[in-house]
Amino acid sequence: MSISESDRLGRWPPGAGDGDERVRAPPSGSPRAGFFARRGRTILLWLVLGLPTWFAIVYFGLIATDQYESEARFVVKSASRQNMPVGLTMLTSLGLMRSQDDSYAVQDFIKSRDAIARLRPILPLDSMFRVAHADFLARFPSILYRDREEEFYSYFQRMVSATHSGTTGVTTLKVRAFDPTDARAIAASLLDQGEALVNRMNARAKADAIRVAQADLEQSQQRLIAAQLALTTFRNRELTIDPAHNAATLGELIAQLSAELAATRAQIRELQAGSGASPQMPGLKRKEAALEQQIAQERARIGKDSGGLADRVADYERLSLERDFAQKRLAAAEAELVRARDEAARQQLYLERVVEPHVPDYSTQPERIRLTLTVLFANLLLILIGWLVFSGIREHVAR
Repeated sequence: MSISESDRLGRWPPGAGDGDERVRAPPSGSPRAGFFARRGRTILLWLVLGLPTWFAIVYFGLIATDQYESEARFVVKSASRQNMPVGLTMLTSLGLMRSQDDSYAVQDFIKSRDAIARLRPILPLDSMFRVAHADFLARFPSILYRDREEEFYSYFQRMVSATHSGTTGVTTLKVRAFDPTDARAIAASLLDQGEALVNRMNARAKADAIRVAQADLEQSQQRLIAAQLALTTFRNRELTIDPAHNAATLGELIAQLSAELAATRAQIRELQAGSGASPQMPGLKRKEAALEQQIAQERARIGKDSGGLADRVADYERLSLERDFAQKRLAAAEAELVRARDEAARQQLYLERVVEPHVPDYSTQPERIRLTLTVLFANLLLILIGWLVFSGIREHVAR
């Protein structure tokens, strides 16, 4: 190193004597001190701005506890099969015949408070997530979730996910836990509870479908019983089985009497034409009068204003028609009940397990590299946005 360079770098101020070889620290206002100060401030600024990234590196690299994820897949489908074109056979096999609404219902139930309440008597749900060795962000309770039921519900939704595919109709269930057997047990129990929900929905739908038909059937049965009871009461009161049959018999009797009366009158006219003093004439006259009286009486039995055979026949026919109508109504109600039961059977839903939950042999959560890179890119993007805003403000102030 030359003397000039030595004076410039090691001596202060420049031009000091050669005998003074002592290196003096440059004053704070020197260019060298300003350079190091600016570099120090820059490094400190990057350290502060990059705190999220450093925290992600430390947390995911050293602190985050391994979590095991058990996966299961299922589809909710109906027993009914509709006629579809042959070209859609493959799409049908992929799940176009299932009920999407019911699939979404099961999906929502799996992550609901009701599912948690039904799991507690079966599994030690609290102890599965209250793990001492878990890190301060992953376990329950933590700095993110307090020891409350509502907080546990939010935590449970974070550890359990159910995603429905509108294309295939398959719902994917994923459960995370700190122990692989716990993850598998929770997933299996949730599938069981989902299947129980489908069974309850089937029972409710079946009951709703046949309730109206069953009520109509019972009403028709009561109507038929009432009609038959009214007809029996009429027969007991009138002391006859079939007034219509009696009316027919009475009509035949009147016809016979009328024929006999016509024959008697013919004999009378014959005797009057031959010899009016015939000894048979008074007897024929009496017979004619008796036949006329008998015919009048029999006709009066049919045509009385009230209580006559015609009224009884009308009442009997009305009661018979009511019974016939009740019988037809009962037959229709029975057919409707059978149809409603068949329709309910065709609308039955089934939860078909496509993939059973398994016991994971290694941890897949958290995704350390992906999450760290995500935080890094988000951090850089935030810094870039802040720098653009700061530059815009500085240019504005400079103007």
